[in-house]
Amino acid sequence: MARARTTVPTLKLITATTTDRRQSGVTGSPVVNVTVQADERLLLTVVEAAHRLEISRSLLYELIASGEVDSIHVGRLRRIPADALTDYVNRQRRQHPDPAA
Repeated sequence: MARARTTVPTLKLITATTTDRRQSGVTGSPVVNVTVQADERLLLTVVEAAHRLEISRSLLYELIASGEVDSIHVGRLRRIPADALTDYVNRQRRQHPDPAA
């Protein structure tokens, strides 16, 4: 059975601050305030794309060189289309299905 293609938003940390509860009269661990923003960029750097795939930068360059992951040049910069990562993961799923599923 084919799986429906879903897009999971990526969140990007914008700010993080720590507040000491003693200042507010409450005892215990410090409170961490975090602000996140959805990452909807179309193009990623190689480092950002490798981070999303949870692989090394070197391995991603190997995947790009072999044609397994698409990339483009913007001027002299190499960028990875965000949907190229989804395509790569979907191809890997088809080639190596999970035996537990």
